[in-house]
Amino acid sequence: MPHTAFRVVPVEVDVSVSAEGTVTITCNPESAPVVKDTKHALIAFKLNTTGYRFRDTDAITLDDSSGSDNFPYPSWTLSDTEAALYDNNKTKKAFAYTVTVVNTTTGQEYSVDPIIDNGGGGTNAGVC
Repeated sequence: MPHTAFRVVPVEVDVSVSAEGTVTITCNPESAPVVKDTKHALIAFKLNTTGYRFRDTDAITLDDSSGSDNFPYPSWTLSDTEAALYDNNKTKKAFAYTVTVVNTTTGQEYSVDPIIDNGGGGTNAGVC
């Protein structure tokens, strides 16, 4: 049976606060795997913690411009708890990115920097 690539890569986002008030964001998986030869992947982020929301814009951002061929569009914030990023998976490489959430009471922003692990073998952007 041939390999079937996964077009949707789910990432669960959780926020925890220590007794001292330190905010920690975790992404599961920390290294989002985009399987080799997957074309037109959607990395779908779900925020599980009440009291926090994704930014209205740029909830998910690449840490530098080196991934622009693979991530030709900015992220979409679909709702307070859902965001997505298109990945054409053109290049086999690990890309650092930032997830930013906002405390709904204080407006304070918090970020974490996990990895997207592209398997490569995707396609050029704009060909859906």
